Amino acid sequence: MNNLQTRRDFLKTSGKVFAGVALATTLSPVMNVLAEAKPEAPEYPFPYAKLDPDAVEARAYKAFYDVGGCCRAVADGIIGQLADNVGYPFNQIPIGMFANGAGGYGAGTLCGSLGGAVAAIGLVCTPEDSAKLTRELFSWYKETPFPLYQPEIKTDKTTVSGSVNCEESVLPFMQATGLSMGDDGRKARCAGVSADVAKKTVELLNAHFSV
Repeated sequence: MNNLQTRRDFLKTSGKVFAGVALATTLSPVMNVLAEAKPEAPEYPFPYAKLDPDAVEARAYKAFYDVGGCCRAVADGIIGQLADNVGYPFNQIPIGMFANGAGGYGAGTLCGSLGGAVAAIGLVCTPEDSAKLTRELFSWYKETPFPLYQPEIKTDKTTVSGSVNCEESVLPFMQATGLSMGDDGRKARCAGVSADVAKKTVELLNAHFSV
């Protein structure tokens, strides 16, 4: 009885081993193909290609409504346009990751449009150059009467924030116009600011790369 049981155990174990070997032999070519198909990590910084500032401006404005919020709008205007024009590796960046930038990252702090812009700068520039372009962009933002781009809802009231923070940027405009956060005019203002920031960022990048 013991010998019979031992023989049965041996046959069961052997069958599993042979099945495993057969499966591994079958999957090996597939696994090799998958390993070979895995793309190499892109070299940093990503390769920048010249963008049309006006096209980016219009795209960012539209993205504010279609994609959602100022941070995603600028990211889509720049990174999304590079994804369309260049493809890999920009097409691997999910624009949805910038959703948390809306409303000054939910805390009224850094304007989300700037958050999307500096992320785009950081993708294509060395850390040293990124810091330089970011300083230029922030300085321009603090001194500019927004909104500049007004393709739909027009306003003759523009405001200078003197700050890069969301609350200190949008509240003076709301006070000057009497608009509330939910008003179409306020949304159009922030869509315009997104377009303005995206365009300025591309102008800085084009100049930096001499393209």
